Amino acid sequence: MTTRQVREIGILGGGVAGLSMAALLAARGHAVRVYERDRAGGKLRRIALGDADVDTGPSLFTFPGVWQAYLHRLGEPDLLNLQPLPGGLGVHHTPFGALPLPVPPDHPSYSAWQRYVRRAAPLAPQVTALLTTPPRLRDPAFRRLGRVLFGVTGRHLTAAGWLRAQGLPPDLHHALGTHALNAGLVPQDAPALYALIPALVGNQVFRPAAGMGALLDGLLSLGQTRGVQLKEGTAVVGVSGQTLTLEGGEVRRHDLLISAMDPARLARLRGHSVQSRVNRRTVSGVALYATLPAPAPWATTNVLPPGDFRHFRSAVRQGNLPTETLALVHADGGRVAILLTAPATAEALSLDRPWVQAQVARVERTLGTPGLLASALDVAVLPPSHYALGGHPGGALYGAVLPVWRSGPLHPQPYRLSPGLWQVGTGVHPGGGLPAVLGGVLIVDQLLREAGI
Repeated sequence: MTTRQVREIGILGGGVAGLSMAALLAARGHAVRVYERDRAGGKLRRIALGDADVDTGPSLFTFPGVWQAYLHRLGEPDLLNLQPLPGGLGVHHTPFGALPLPVPPDHPSYSAWQRYVRRAAPLAPQVTALLTTPPRLRDPAFRRLGRVLFGVTGRHLTAAGWLRAQGLPPDLHHALGTHALNAGLVPQDAPALYALIPALVGNQVFRPAAGMGALLDGLLSLGQTRGVQLKEGTAVVGVSGQTLTLEGGEVRRHDLLISAMDPARLARLRGHSVQSRVNRRTVSGVALYATLPAPAPWATTNVLPPGDFRHFRSAVRQGNLPTETLALVHADGGRVAILLTAPATAEALSLDRPWVQAQVARVERTLGTPGLLASALDVAVLPPSHYALGGHPGGALYGAVLPVWRSGPLHPQPYRLSPGLWQVGTGVHPGGGLPAVLGGVLIVDQLLREAGI
């Protein structure tokens, strides 16, 4: 290992990946500067809704062991006061009936759920390691995790293939397949690991006591106390070697650059041509946040999957709005969030668009409250065009669609593009949600440490 020296490091992007990476590097004494074209937080931020502030972006915390591993590396106590969410992963309203996950003992599919959980049990103690171990075929730890994973998934590469082999009741089969969409992929395109997520999560679904915005506050504080310089409203318009060109013409050179932005956007900044087709992107979304005059009579979390995954896949690949989409519904008293999955076409889908109205009506009808949102005191909508502003082609939430054999945490990804340019984030460490982001950050941090940085 080479001798570690203090370096000037530039991080491109001030979302969760960029901010968490910055704190780790600054903790080792490096001079770290984060460039963010807008406000810090990326998808995770607060917006004003009437008289209240509402957290946007990730809506829950799963696999908290990854967060604990991150804090341990910094030598910090937990900042979030994570609280369990009632109902675990929520009620899944499948075409075959409503099904809570985890499945309660009095439900007809409970015995099948138990068999499914037992099948996934060998993976449960390995989740944190799965998400935080660098994918290197010569590493004994990586090979051991691979053996555990493939001991559960067997010869089935995809979530759809593994689920078909389990002989599950239709409602449970459909509900489990829905979780492949946590990575922006239907079960036919997602690795088998994603069919196991509900078993691995169980009831361990959390949210910070002060709301998801507490994570952003915590990351900002961790960086600030270690001397991280955050440059908000500072757009990078060119990358050459370790030199950045900023909007307005300013040029800055660094000893090392780490990109926490979408790989396609980074390629364009480096002057590379990029073909960005809709059918090569993961999904985007329409996020509706509303405040109601009274608490919504809904479970904390409801999941409405598309009735037919194949029809959904075909529509999204063609850039068309699916007739039935995935809808995630979160209720917290009089505050509700409805997250609709949409193709990554950067459309400005507003509340008055017929498709959005049809999907909201489906949610209200399914949950037994037709017309509920008409009583909303205030509503805010974040469409695919909003997510596209962050540089993700078409507003794709999880980057490009990778072949199934390259998807998931156990498959090698190009974390280092050159000796002076690395990348991190969900576009590099596939998967949805905070565990994938933080896991990728820990992987890159370990690789940098091994390189003497």
